Amino acid sequence: MDAPPYLASDFKSTITFWVFQTVTGITGVCLFIVMCIIFIFAHPKIRQKAYSYFWTTHSLYILLYVLCLLHGQAKLTGSPRFWMFFIGPAIIFTLDKVVSLQTKYMELDIQDTELLPSDVTRVKFTRPPNFKYLSGQWVRLSCTGFRASEYHSLTLTSAPHENYLSVHVKAQGPWTWKLRNYFDPSNFHDSMLPKVRLEGPFGGGNQDWYKFEIAVMVGGGIGVTPYASILNDLVFGTSTNRYSGVACKKVYFMWICPSHRHFEWFIDVLRDVERKDVTNVLEIHIFITQFFHKFDLRTTMLYICENHFQRVSNRSMFTGLKAINHFGRPDMSAFLKFVQQQHSYVSKVGVFSCGPSALTKSVSSACETVNNSRKLPYFIHHYENF
Repeated sequence: MDAPPYLASDFKSTITFWVFQTVTGITGVCLFIVMCIIFIFAHPKIRQKAYSYFWTTHSLYILLYVLCLLHGQAKLTGSPRFWMFFIGPAIIFTLDKVVSLQTKYMELDIQDTELLPSDVTRVKFTRPPNFKYLSGQWVRLSCTGFRASEYHSLTLTSAPHENYLSVHVKAQGPWTWKLRNYFDPSNFHDSMLPKVRLEGPFGGGNQDWYKFEIAVMVGGGIGVTPYASILNDLVFGTSTNRYSGVACKKVYFMWICPSHRHFEWFIDVLRDVERKDVTNVLEIHIFITQFFHKFDLRTTMLYICENHFQRVSNRSMFTGLKAINHFGRPDMSAFLKFVQQQHSYVSKVGVFSCGPSALTKSVSSACETVNNSRKLPYFIHHYENF
């Protein structure tokens, strides 16, 4: 066999030669370094504390694909074939980027901001012309008042039928705290009102709720934000007959929180949803988890008072909602079995959960347990971790 053209017939190649003196070796080393950088800065702690570093290093994906295309050009093991698998998705990705540019650099007016309890900031802004989205979807947002080039992923809390867009931002990292402090009334003046830039919308794990006749929705922590949009969209569609595509006949919504005080803004959302729900398609269950001892005296007395008030007035004495309050964490398997018994006439039930990974894992485990009984309906789980 003839030696490769770049090797003399009497040259004895070494590992150093293959790694540092060939296109394949050099690009392989560079690929390893780039992948290590992307992997390290994708750590959840870095994403939370230094999001800008995470986003900047992830922009190296362009270099990554260039190196992948160059990696096989030496043809050491045959003609390169990576481009065959790359070109189709690359064209689709490029078209998506071109379309997103229509709104990415469009500056939208902020109509209203509000500082809410639990370090949540509500931002209401102008909806771009012909902007279409589904409830449960999210966008990437930046504020021209500071770090205008830094975009963050936020769930839309406005419903698709509304003529404005809104997000509820939980202050957790540097950018979200900066946003909250920027709109603090003690620091903010109308004359310095910034604008927002928008990229999206993007698909969320909860956006297919309308395809199921029966649905179970579970929200925990800041994971309740998608349901502000979904529940509003649900009652609008079922109460006005404006949506022919909504299959939902019954929706069970479970809100798991340490205390009502943690998300008071969401209580207002639920109150508005209950008022609009004229067809009673929605059943709400609220689980208060701050009580560590299920049968201690305080919990028992609260439970007795709440239970009595609920029977007399058909409302919660804590929230004023018709929603049923429970103390402690939900038994998801038992709840899904209850739904299974109530709706045995359907073949499948959509289960949607959003919140910490521990919550979505417990819901997934409960679905698997109930499905193992081989009884209808079958529970199909969709989830999104916050």
